[in-house]
Amino acid sequence: MFATMNLDQQTMFTINALLLVVFAIAFSFAGLGAKDRTYWLYMVASNIVLAVAFFMFSQEMGGSANSIILPNLLLFVGLSFRWIAIRVFFSHSVPLKVITLIPLAASCAFLLRPLLGNGPVFGVINLLIAMQILAIIWTIVFEKEDLKSRWGLCISYAMLVPSSFLRTLQGWIFDPSMDSLLPIDIFLQLNLIAAAIHISASGAFSLLIAYERSVNNLREIALRDPLTGLLNRWSIETFSGSMPGTKKTSLMSVIMIDIDHFKSINDTYGHSAGDAALKHCAKVLKETFKENDMIARVGGEEFMILAPGLPSGSSADLCEIFRTNLAARPFSHNGIPVPFTVSIGIYSGYMKERTELDIFWENADKALYKAKSLGRNKTELFEENDALL
Repeated sequence: MFATMNLDQQTMFTINALLLVVFAIAFSFAGLGAKDRTYWLYMVASNIVLAVAFFMFSQEMGGSANSIILPNLLLFVGLSFRWIAIRVFFSHSVPLKVITLIPLAASCAFLLRPLLGNGPVFGVINLLIAMQILAIIWTIVFEKEDLKSRWGLCISYAMLVPSSFLRTLQGWIFDPSMDSLLPIDIFLQLNLIAAAIHISASGAFSLLIAYERSVNNLREIALRDPLTGLLNRWSIETFSGSMPGTKKTSLMSVIMIDIDHFKSINDTYGHSAGDAALKHCAKVLKETFKENDMIARVGGEEFMILAPGLPSGSSADLCEIFRTNLAARPFSHNGIPVPFTVSIGIYSGYMKERTELDIFWENADKALYKAKSLGRNKTELFEENDALL
């Protein structure tokens, strides 16, 4: 940091430009073959435009006010690309009218410089830069996607806000009669140091947040059944102990659901019909049960639901609603009716430890076996004498 303080401003501008180019190269490689190529393209464009602006600043130290206008406008273009990139990353719409509003306001401020003077225009330009940065921070902070890296990215942008506001005060209050739009002073030095830290930190966190999302996507793929989009058996076995609504000792219902005569559906209508029947069943399940219930496909035609806080009677009522909903929405494949029913087994009790899930699962399976042995297309609760099954 002390070595950075001793560097002259021209060298600092050049260092920042080089940092931007380095991260532009990194972003271009990160975007190769990626699904979010548009995000990386805007990030690369942003860094290149900002690098050009910083290089131009380094060559115009002590130059005329007119020579500073173009690199300043490039700053706004580069930050606009960065704002677009972040909105694209989080799948938000890109309001071009809003995004271009600040660069247009900056252009108007430069046109009014002969009337207002350098100081007030300098203050307006830095205020507009702060507004762009705050807009980027706003987008990141209020994003609902669970990405821890976004907080580091947010802090990296927040570092620029104090120096921008300080430069605004410089133009309006401290030195309104300044003779240049690029005053070479301690404020510029602090601004360039903040920029160097920001470029490094935001570049690193931009790469990290994309990596974190990729890891989350892979984890989601590992936890989901690819056909129905429900959880899979492995996710139930791994995460049931930490599911929403559970405590160390809590009431839990385990519900096992099996499509009756599923093999005959495959044999009669084809495996594509069987797959479609599974997806139809999964859709009705998701519409019937609550969001904090874990719904999974744990076998070929077998589904499991973990319902925390749900007693056996309420579980049975909900399962009957599910069977009613399923019957009310007859399934067809390629225009051909494919009727099917389900058998359901339920076990409810207080789960003290995660290891007890196997017992709950086994007892719900026994209740399911009882429903199938009694003619299928019904719901059965586990009873103690079922343990002999």
